[in-house]
Amino acid sequence: MRSTAIRIGAGASLATALLVVLAIAFPGKRTIFLGVYVLVLGVFVLSGLVGSFRTLRPRAWERSPFDRRPDRPEPAFAIDELARIDRLVVLGGANAFDLHYRLRPLLRELAADRLSAGHGVSLDREPDRAQRLLGDELWELVRADRQVGRRTGLGVAPAELAGFVERLEAL
Repeated sequence: MRSTAIRIGAGASLATALLVVLAIAFPGKRTIFLGVYVLVLGVFVLSGLVGSFRTLRPRAWERSPFDRRPDRPEPAFAIDELARIDRLVVLGGANAFDLHYRLRPLLRELAADRLSAGHGVSLDREPDRAQRLLGDELWELVRADRQVGRRTGLGVAPAELAGFVERLEAL
């Protein structure tokens, strides 16, 4: 800290001496020299402060943004896709309209993938087989000709959605 103060003092002394010489040599431009002098003093002070911060914690300036920091908890949704799915689940539980247009497409995609991979069944081309495998409640939600719900209608309850997810995982 002491060396920082010495450097700032030496820089200020040099700048003051230069100001005096220039003010005497060019008396008509004292205002310009004074403005430059104040600016130079500000630069010396700021560079001294930044330098002192670097000496206090030198590793803080070299830390990579990819380093793990145990002092900071990781965000609850580190992956954007999980945050998006969480929003879809919340909206799907709010009302029947959001269930149909927001959560249902995700459930249809999952059901189609699980039926195709596990049983060789197409969700849209083999509706009878798909209905038997999915169960009546889940089939009513993912079938292609499902009617759009109203904003005032109920969405899907969390327990019911959990049952649907378990059913899809079991396929």
